[in-house]
Amino acid sequence: MFKSKNNLILNTLLLGLVLILALAACTPGVAETEEPTTEPEIEITATEEPIVQVTPTEPVGPPTVLLVTDDQFDQSIFSQLESLLESLTADSGMELVVSEDVTPEMITPEAQVVIGTGANLDLNGLAANFPDVKFLAIGDPAANVADNLSLIGDPETDLRQKAFMAGYLSALISSDFKIAALMPADAPAQDVLGESFVGGGRYYCGICQPLYPPYNAFPQWHGLSSEDVEEGFRPTLNNLFNIGVDVAFIHGDLAKPELLAYMEELGIKVIGDRSPDVIRNNWVGTVTMDPVPVLQDLWPGLIAGNPGVRTSASIRLADTELGLISDARMRFFDQTAEELQSGMISFEIAP
Repeated sequence: MFKSKNNLILNTLLLGLVLILALAACTPGVAETEEPTTEPEIEITATEEPIVQVTPTEPVGPPTVLLVTDDQFDQSIFSQLESLLESLTADSGMELVVSEDVTPEMITPEAQVVIGTGANLDLNGLAANFPDVKFLAIGDPAANVADNLSLIGDPETDLRQKAFMAGYLSALISSDFKIAALMPADAPAQDVLGESFVGGGRYYCGICQPLYPPYNAFPQWHGLSSEDVEEGFRPTLNNLFNIGVDVAFIHGDLAKPELLAYMEELGIKVIGDRSPDVIRNNWVGTVTMDPVPVLQDLWPGLIAGNPGVRTSASIRLADTELGLISDARMRFFDQTAEELQSGMISFEIAP
């Protein structure tokens, strides 16, 4: 009994040992750790960027100022502008280029200021396309102030002011207030200009009543067609002579050499708003809008890049070499012109 029990225990141990060995045989062995395979190193040689040989460009020229005009602009005023700009650009280390036209291709990188005189130059469009360039329009009714576009003068207002001052000057130097004006009959503004002339005369002489016959209403103005300027002006001028007119204002479009020569023959003193071909013995002076001093004042702001502005040209009397107006009367003229431009005097004033 005891032996059987021992055999049972021994058999049990043997059976356990067999099971342990069997389980050990079934357990997978640990795989040998393989050495990691490394990719062969690839030596990368950095490729150098190709060196571009930059040839130095030619030095940029000096900043330029482009001065442009049209054939309708007063050439005597243009000559004065050109002379002023020659001096201003030289002092500023700039170059002045004068042209009869302006196109986008002409506005090179060196262009700093473009100054246009007269109408039909389209400075509005150029200023919009070249915001880094400063523009100045002189006597252009279509131009509008912009950040880089300044204006001198307003052609419509300028014409009225010149007519007003011509009327004032005519009455100022007339011996009996017998003054008249000739306006282009086919111009749309002839009535406005005529009324401005009358207003200027009456500002000085009130009702302008002559002291000596023949007695007529003065100041007065007459329209003259473009056809009559060439040949048919004599009847009109004879009529002025017959009613005693001693001073007459001639609008620039009518100031033809033949007409002016006949007025000299009649002995009628002449005031114009445009310089004549020849200064005749009866030429009192030319009432003109002078942008030259205004340009000189604007110049520092133009080259400094200041925002655009609008300003009026100065009224002045030119072509007075014959001395038909005294210094005292000239002072009266200058003072009245200043008051007119400042707004102290109205076009429509009727004392």
